Amino acid sequence: MKLYITIIVALFTLAWLPTKSVADEKVVWDKTPIKVVLKPNQERMIVFPSNSVRVKVPAAIANSLSTLSNNGVIYWESKEEFTDKRILAQDTVTKKTVVIHLSSSESRGSKEQVTILYPESEKDIPSSNSDDKKPTHYGYETLTRVAAHHLYAPERLISIPEGIHRINVAQHSDSHLIRGLIINMTPVISFSSGGLYITAVKLENKQKERVILDPRQIRGKWLAATFQHASLGPAGEITDTTALYLISDRPFWESF
Repeated sequence: MKLYITIIVALFTLAWLPTKSVADEKVVWDKTPIKVVLKPNQERMIVFPSNSVRVKVPAAIANSLSTLSNNGVIYWESKEEFTDKRILAQDTVTKKTVVIHLSSSESRGSKEQVTILYPESEKDIPSSNSDDKKPTHYGYETLTRVAAHHLYAPERLISIPEGIHRINVAQHSDSHLIRGLIINMTPVISFSSGGLYITAVKLENKQKERVILDPRQIRGKWLAATFQHASLGPAGEITDTTALYLISDRPFWESF
């Protein structure tokens, strides 16, 4: 899938606002492993199109994971953190086998429901609007602009268009987002709309020299990447911090 890349320049200040969580996340099974990150001691539901699913859990995490499969729903609850493990979930009605990369993390985990769809069943998704009003779909540019406004625009000018919702994102720092550079990153704010997710990420240079930001070095599965600035100044200078806007078809920590 082509990665769309943009660089924009503007000053910003971080904003911390109330969040709204999403009821569930819909993922289409396209034969690419589906990444699911649990939060220890919190149950997460994985819903399949049919009402019968058989799941195989690796012995390595059998004692760390509670698994229940009932009427097409897998209920998972982890007792502790663990790294990626490959899980095979077989739909016994359609005979499809869905590959899930399952992990558990206190800082990155989520408890939001995941609804798995098959490509041929997308058209059968019922509308949540009683008046059958068609949902508004926003492009990458609009989603990026909304996220950017929440970082640097005056509060009186900030608004969220109908159909775009702010969602929770774990503000956990990591230094491995960009290959070859010592840059600390922290997700700041995230929105979702029409199956897309936009996340604004704070980048802070920890090196003593100026660095050029190259979007080709970004780790993760992203649809679009937009840097607030094209480079970062040396650590300790006012220019050592900028923002990166990432668009994905999964929540941030399940795309990274």
